[in-house]
Amino acid sequence: MPPKLGHWFDRATAIPAPIWTLRRQRARVALDLLQRNYEGASISRRTSGWRHTTSDANASTAPYVGRLRDVARDLVRNNPYAESILSTIADHTVGLGIVAKPKPDNPGVAAWWNAWANTTACDADGRHDLAGLEKLFIRTVAESGEVLVRRRWRRPEDGLPIPLQIQILEPDYIDTTKHGLTLPNGGRIIYGVEFDAIGRRVAYWLFPEHPGNGAFSFSGQSVRVPADGVIHGFKTSRAGAVRGASWLAPVLLRFKDFDEFEDATLMKQKIAACLAVITSDIDGTSPALGTADPSVDPQTDRISPGAIINAPPGRTIEVIQPPSVRDYSDYTKTSLRAIATGTRVTYEDTTGDYTELPFSAARMSRLRHWASVDDWRWRLMIPQLCDPVWKWAMEAAAIMSLPTSPAAQWTAPPPPMIEPDKEGLAYQRNVRSGIMTLSEAIRERGYDPDELLAEMAADNKKLDALKIVLDSDPRKMTQVGQSQAPDTKAAVATPASDDDMGRFADLFARLPDESPVLDRAVAVLNAMFGERWR
Repeated sequence: MPPKLGHWFDRATAIPAPIWTLRRQRARVALDLLQRNYEGASISRRTSGWRHTTSDANASTAPYVGRLRDVARDLVRNNPYAESILSTIADHTVGLGIVAKPKPDNPGVAAWWNAWANTTACDADGRHDLAGLEKLFIRTVAESGEVLVRRRWRRPEDGLPIPLQIQILEPDYIDTTKHGLTLPNGGRIIYGVEFDAIGRRVAYWLFPEHPGNGAFSFSGQSVRVPADGVIHGFKTSRAGAVRGASWLAPVLLRFKDFDEFEDATLMKQKIAACLAVITSDIDGTSPALGTADPSVDPQTDRISPGAIINAPPGRTIEVIQPPSVRDYSDYTKTSLRAIATGTRVTYEDTTGDYTELPFSAARMSRLRHWASVDDWRWRLMIPQLCDPVWKWAMEAAAIMSLPTSPAAQWTAPPPPMIEPDKEGLAYQRNVRSGIMTLSEAIRERGYDPDELLAEMAADNKKLDALKIVLDSDPRKMTQVGQSQAPDTKAAVATPASDDDMGRFADLFARLPDESPVLDRAVAVLNAMFGERWR
C-alpha cells in the first residue's frame, strides 16, 4: 500500500477501531526499522558465525597480549617477511636517530647532552647510544605491542656525563595477574598498572627478572615500581587502553596460512622433481624394465636419463603426472600485499620486490607509508620516549649543577627522495615562487633551519676568505655555472632602445620553459630594461 494511502487508511480506522489501528502503526514502524538497519549488526544466516563482544579496550586486549607477543616473536624468528616488516618500521621511523636540540638554544646543555646521548653512556647495558635505544624501543613496540623503559640512577663516581642510564625492558616484566584490585585510597590496579583515584598512572607491578629466563629461578613475586621512573610505550588504538597488542596481531593467521601454503608448495616441487613410472606385467613373464639395481628392492626398475626402451609384450607403462604449482605466484603476492597493508608497510619494503612498479605507483605507496612513519614518530616515539628521557636527563643534570633546558626540539631524519633531481627542483621552484619559505623547506627535509643557515654562512665566509667560487654558490654563479656580476654590470652600463627591447623580448618568448639559459635570460632582461620588457 502506498504511504499516503496507508496514512489515510489509518485516519479512517482510528475512530471505529483505535486498538487495531495502533497495532497496525506499530507493525509498520517496526517493519521500517528492520528495512533500514545495518546489515553488519543484523542476526541472520550470514552473521551466524560472527563472534563479537561489547567488552572495553582492556577486557578485549589485555588478557591476550602475552599469547599474541609469543606468537609474533616466533613468527619473526622464523619468517623472513615478518623480520623485514619490523626492520622497515624501525629503520624508517628512527633511521640514524631522532636528534634533540635544547630549546632555547644553550651550548652548555648541548655539550653534556651530546657526550651522554651520542655515546653508550646512556645505555644501562652499555650497548647503544640514544639512537640505538630509540630503534630498540619502536621495534619492541611493533613486535610485542608495548615496551618498558626504566630510569637507572648512577653514582657521580661512575664517571658518566650525568648520573643516569636508560634500560629497555620487554613487557613480560609486567605482572598481568595484578588485576581488578581496588585500593584503600580509591585507586585500582588494571593488568599490572596501578592508577590513583582520578585515573593517573602511579605505579607498575614488575617482576625482578624476566619470567622466561632460563638461567635464574623465577620467584613469581612482583614489586611495586613508581610510575615516575618508568616509561610504558605502546600504540593506543582504543580509548582507555592500558596495554598494547602486537602490531602483527591482525596478520598472524595470514602469516600462518602463508607458511603452510609455502610448505605445501615446496612439497609439490619436490614431488614434481621425481619422475615416477608404474609398470604392469599382465602375465608375469616379461623381463625387468631397464637396468636392475641390486642395492634396492628388486621390484624397482631404473630408467637411465635419455634412455629409449621398448617394452616387451604384456608390459604396460603409466607415467605419473607431477602436480602443478602455477598458482604460487598469484597467491603469494595477494597474501603478502594483505600482510603489508595490515602492518602499514609497503609491499615492496616487505618483500624487496620492486619489479613491475611504475614510478607513480611507487611514489604514492611511499607517501602513504610515510604518513604512518610520521604518526609513529610524532604520536609515539617523541611524546612517549624522547620527551620523558629529556626530562629525566635534565633532572640528573640539575643534581650535578650542570646547565639545563626546559624543553627540546626534536628533529627526525628526512624521508629519502625517490628522484632527487626532480624533487630538488620542485623545492627550488616552491621557494622561488613564494609557495613555501626556505625554513619550511629545510624543516620538511628533517633539518634545523637555524643550524643549517648558520653553517651555510660559515662556509660562505670561509670560501670568500680563500677567494674560492663554487658553481653551487647562488650569490656569484647562475644555475648554468656562469658568473653573474660582470655581465650584469655591463648590461646596466649599456642603455638599450625600445627596438632592442622588442628583439630581446621576442627571443625570450621563444625560449622553452625548461631551457638551461632561461634564468640567465631573465637576469639580463631585468638588468637592461627593468619593468619595460614585461
